[in-house]
Amino acid sequence: MALPGSVIEEEKEEILRNDLPREKFTLEQVNESWKRFLDRLKIEHNIPTYNALMTTKLDIINENEIIFEFSSHSSKQEFEEYKDRIRNSMRAHLKNHYFTIEIKFSESEAENHILSKKEKFEKLSAQNPVLLKLKEEFGLDLFD
Repeated sequence: MALPGSVIEEEKEEILRNDLPREKFTLEQVNESWKRFLDRLKIEHNIPTYNALMTTKLDIINENEIIFEFSSHSSKQEFEEYKDRIRNSMRAHLKNHYFTIEIKFSESEAENHILSKKEKFEKLSAQNPVLLKLKEEFGLDLFD
């Protein structure tokens, strides 16, 4: 029994036949396949998903492993929703049914998107020093 609030992820293990296409592919081909998928999302007017996934970076390791690097967890959630469709689209375009998908996060980019109230105020007051004067003058406590 799982604890309340815990998430259990189950991966379906897919059994592939040995007679399906297994052509080698390049990063350029993978990027082209990804671009086609994103273009299809735009044509379908699925703009929120397109916006979440368009910043995804792709890479290849070990010839048959495609790495999807996301800058946010919301991008990963959108990817998970469309994962089967993405995989099938790439299989057809790359003519390879035997690649695997790995997911990574680019933490450095993700950290820069979220600022605390104090960090926001410090950034704004660096651009406009009058904010510090107003804070002191009115005795404002902005960070509770």
